[in-house]
Amino acid sequence: MNLFSIRITAAWLLFAMLLLGAPGTVAAQVNSRDVPIVAQPQQRFNSGQDLQPIYEGWVRNDDDTFTFHMGYLNRNYAEQPHVAVGPNNFFSPGPLDQGQPTYFYPRTQRYQFSVTVPADWGPTQELIWELTHNGSTQYLYAWLQPEWEIDRKNIASILNLQRGRNNEDLYADVPPSVTIDSVQTVMLPNTLILTARVTDDGLPADLPERKPRRRDPTLQRPDDAPEIPDNIVTYSKPMPPRNGLAVQWIVYRGPAEVTFDSDEYVGWEDGDEGDGKTSASFTTTATFSGPGTYLLRAVASDAMILTPGDIEVVVTGTK
Repeated sequence: MNLFSIRITAAWLLFAMLLLGAPGTVAAQVNSRDVPIVAQPQQRFNSGQDLQPIYEGWVRNDDDTFTFHMGYLNRNYAEQPHVAVGPNNFFSPGPLDQGQPTYFYPRTQRYQFSVTVPADWGPTQELIWELTHNGSTQYLYAWLQPEWEIDRKNIASILNLQRGRNNEDLYADVPPSVTIDSVQTVMLPNTLILTARVTDDGLPADLPERKPRRRDPTLQRPDDAPEIPDNIVTYSKPMPPRNGLAVQWIVYRGPAEVTFDSDEYVGWEDGDEGDGKTSASFTTTATFSGPGTYLLRAVASDAMILTPGDIEVVVTGTK
């Protein structure tokens, strides 16, 4: 038996002893973080897991400053925690608040925000994001490692936004701009109408419509077939349409869930304000599950580049 096999066997024995309660142990005190990773089965959790900040890379700006791009992994498939800026969600060195989210959607959320540091930022100097949830503290270390320099191509590739368009299209495209109409304080249980106005350069050119996939009719489930039970929690991140302007509304900061008319990107339709290519307005109704101060975000898409627009909303009363 080689050394690797011995380690695996020992890890499983330790896991079994902890789980079954060997002499001198108490099974109720077992924490999954104390069990060797090789002995842990693959599981999906609705809640109870931690949040992992993600460092995406850095960009050199025209004024010689640097921008660090960041996202996060919420290891839960359902729980959407709120972690306020403070001892459990802060940056160092410098201000604790660097524009990071405080409301966390499930699973991996890439390129959620960025932090710009001065031109004299040293090559080994680190910007640290510390994030604590469910008793676990995770860290992000952002620094100017040469291999982590990125550009528009890297971002579009990770977010799967280019979708067959060539690099000339990508670099010629000017990002859309988005503004949100001002709003008043909301008194629960009232809802709020939000309007985002998007302008763009009209690029990229539209992609041809996809041909529907041909399916073998012999592989289709009969209409009278019984429903297949599905108790596995899944989460898929919405994607913008392949053509035209669109907006997705999300909670970026806030103490509780907000429900919008749609969780998906909503594209422009005939009859809406604008032409859907160089200008468009997108309206949604926001329903709040509790009082507090929220930062709501409209993520505008021109089908290849995303631009966020934020608005602060104060919600009062009880629900």
